[in-house]
Amino acid sequence: MSGLVASLRDFFTQNLGYKLIALLLALLLWFDVTSDETTVIDYPVPLRIAVEGRDMIITNEVAEEVEVTFAGTGKELMRLDKEALTIRKTVQGGENDTTSLTVDPSDVERPADLNVTPLVVSPGQVTVVTDRFIEKTVALEPIGMPVADEGHQVLNVRVEPRRVQVRGVTAEVRPIGSLALDLSQLSREPGPFDEHLEIAVPESLRTVTVEPDSVRIRGTVVRVEEIDAQTD
Repeated sequence: MSGLVASLRDFFTQNLGYKLIALLLALLLWFDVTSDETTVIDYPVPLRIAVEGRDMIITNEVAEEVEVTFAGTGKELMRLDKEALTIRKTVQGGENDTTSLTVDPSDVERPADLNVTPLVVSPGQVTVVTDRFIEKTVALEPIGMPVADEGHQVLNVRVEPRRVQVRGVTAEVRPIGSLALDLSQLSREPGPFDEHLEIAVPESLRTVTVEPDSVRIRGTVVRVEEIDAQTD
């Protein structure tokens, strides 16, 4: 039994380099025989979708690739190169509009000298949601006051600017009447202050940007007893 094990070990370990070369040559010979036969394979093809119209964009996630079933000889299928393949589609969507695009095998663009035939595209339909970018001016609505230490009060709070430009897709920008500015997140020590506060955009507004994206907050923190003394 030990002799058999030793023989098997020698078979797999001795002259390993020569045996690997022989195996590779056998595979190459096999492929050379079969590569002239027609077969089919699935291969990823980049999908490029353009939107017609000024300031129009796609707002949903669309697959960057689709699977295409190609038929051809082994030699031709080996020449498939994703960089040389593409499917281009154009959609003329509207504001907050949903369109279903049909993707056919005839849409596959490939080199003229590549002798393969696209048979099936999966998925065969792609949903595209479009919208238009717009811009509008809205007011900032301060909420609360900067927080001061006990026995102190914040006076003469000024916010600059009081109006900002918001930009994003129509479905998100059009309903915006104003943006809240939470001043209570500021904690101030006695004396004058002058700082910038970032304008927070709700996470639900995925495409909305604000210009400027921060505002200047100025004011003074004084003792309450000083205020009382001035009013007496």
